[in-house]
Amino acid sequence: MSSVSYVIPVFNKSRFLKPVINSLKNQNGSFKKEYIFVDDGSTDQSYQILKKETKSLKNCVILKQENKGSANATNKGIKYAKMKYIKFLDADDVILGDSTKLLVDILEKNSNCVLAYGLQRKVSNIFNVDLNEKIQNYDTEFIENPIMLAMRNSMFNPSQFLVKTKICKRVGGCDERIKFSQEYSLTLKLAKVGPFVRLNYPITILPLSAPGQISEKKNNQIFRVSKALELFVKENNDLPTKIKLYAQRRLTARAWRFARNKKIKKLYMKYFLLYLIGLLRINIQPLKVCRQANEIYKPFLD
Repeated sequence: MSSVSYVIPVFNKSRFLKPVINSLKNQNGSFKKEYIFVDDGSTDQSYQILKKETKSLKNCVILKQENKGSANATNKGIKYAKMKYIKFLDADDVILGDSTKLLVDILEKNSNCVLAYGLQRKVSNIFNVDLNEKIQNYDTEFIENPIMLAMRNSMFNPSQFLVKTKICKRVGGCDERIKFSQEYSLTLKLAKVGPFVRLNYPITILPLSAPGQISEKKNNQIFRVSKALELFVKENNDLPTKIKLYAQRRLTARAWRFARNKKIKKLYMKYFLLYLIGLLRINIQPLKVCRQANEIYKPFLD
């Protein structure tokens, strides 16, 4: 029999916790389950609601800590996980009843794959989602070398994927220097290990708007993912030159676009030259070029 650890970091999500926990209770499948909630210093009623709504969940733990960011909270859950697979869930998302079962089945049948993930859709009210919606007419797609896709943009949010626990632990979890957008740094690490497989069906349901969403601060968001990619290149010197130059291209193009959008005319020449270095794949200290490209965001961070 297979097994799944559900890891759910929580920070001030009291409004959404009941439907989120209901979607966990509604997961189909005979696999063994454990539930790991990490309250990351919530200042609302999240912790009290967690205790109340999880009473009927067997093999459930609520870990409480002072606020350290979602990357740290996620890593705490990863370290605690004991099952074969980890299924992450953001504390304002819900998953359809067959989501975990399908992802487990896919990984069980494709043992060479590191993780499996599904698609997402957004709704105005997650309280009205039919968690028993039947997942039909779907196919799967194998991504043999996901590293460049992972560098391009976030391939999925935490609620969309299921990963092998031993590999997740082996790569060290999320990069805690990037306190939020934790799935991006983790995805980069996992993409270096092996293939992914995608379930082409929206198994994860997100609210159109949730107060306090990290992604609301666009400048901070683009800096976080850019910095995560820079640090990944720095700490993986064994990456093929082709991959390093692709990362360089992504970050220099992103910085040049940011300079134009913000109309920072005094920096146009600097970032245009960096953009050309990236576009032409000029191999002159790619890490240094990546670091220089990321400097553009710092004056605009909240």
